[in-house]
Amino acid sequence: MISQSHLLTQYPYIHTALGGLSTQAEQCLPASTVHLIRLYVSQINGCQYCQIMHEEALKDTTSQEQFTHFHKALCEPNLASLPEFERGVLQLARQVTEVKPLTPFSNDILKEKQRLAVVAVTLQINSWNRIAIGLGF
Repeated sequence: MISQSHLLTQYPYIHTALGGLSTQAEQCLPASTVHLIRLYVSQINGCQYCQIMHEEALKDTTSQEQFTHFHKALCEPNLASLPEFERGVLQLARQVTEVKPLTPFSNDILKEKQRLAVVAVTLQINSWNRIAIGLGF
């Protein structure tokens, strides 16, 4: 396993580069939605390290009731119990993560700026997941 300090020594600008992917996006989406995306994508990718980190962040940005609801909904195959906005966000994040052509789903709830934000956050967490998995975190 490669340590985080070794990663940062060899690639000192990695946090800045990947952080820049979501800086603008985080201004367009609620913090809880950003962490929900990061948790969901980390689950899809099987990145335990990032799942733990973003589960804690989601707890910090939601009420206990909302966190429990989100956590249960992430176990559902079609995310049916989520509000329309969050369901649309996660459907888009899944399609970006799985690199599949967009399939029809009701995504009218998201404004163009929000769609771009979801794509940016998804690109960022996919990159971190691949780094964490590749380095054995």
